[in-house]
Amino acid sequence: MKHISQKTTRSYNTFHFLPMNREVNPKHAEKMVESIRDMGCIRDIIVADTALIDGQKKKFIVDGQHLFTALVREGMPIRYREIEVKTEEDLVSRMASLNNTSKSWGLIDYVNAWKYVNPDYMKLIKYINLYNLEPTMIAMIGMEQYTTSGLSSIIKKGKFSMTNPIVQQMCKDFSDFFVKIGKADRWVKFNFLKVFGHVYGKYDHTKSLKNLDKHLSVIKSMSDNTHAQSFIKQKIFVK
Repeated sequence: MKHISQKTTRSYNTFHFLPMNREVNPKHAEKMVESIRDMGCIRDIIVADTALIDGQKKKFIVDGQHLFTALVREGMPIRYREIEVKTEEDLVSRMASLNNTSKSWGLIDYVNAWKYVNPDYMKLIKYINLYNLEPTMIAMIGMEQYTTSGLSSIIKKGKFSMTNPIVQQMCKDFSDFFVKIGKADRWVKFNFLKVFGHVYGKYDHTKSLKNLDKHLSVIKSMSDNTHAQSFIKQKIFVK
């Protein structure tokens, strides 16, 4: 493994934030300040010295922007290590990998990062904003994969692709059900989506929405995974 030498500087203006990274959360930065005051700085910031972003070679923070913010607030030197990146895809992949290791990112952070290099992630963001569905739900419809198995990993690694040609219409139609279901358990909503995906195009949308109104209380109170899908298919989605 190549050794990455540690460097130290107080030239704060040397560093820049990546546009595909999440925005700095002041509360998170405040926690970092408290940690530094208690234990000192116990890790390094990871940067890439690259011209990939705007054509000018600069040091962009790949991992540790909250730590950087906290160190600047405390007037402390910046300890950092530089990594090499060759493409924008490589840059986002390394950034995502580092944040996945630290478990500091939610799924939407990965979507926002990959949208800069993969247009299918931009579509994912578009439908999330349009229909207020979870990223995983949009991804299931977009890939026509009605199981959550391995889906989060696909999104995090930048492997997601929008293959469903009618994804927008399906998201719109599922959103009609999703709004009615409201504050049901999350697993119930995903079971509903699985059935919806398998029967789409074979049911009467208007009648099925009315059926949902009739059986909504039962659906919200369900506790058995197998029974839930069977009930939803038989009672809600009619031809």
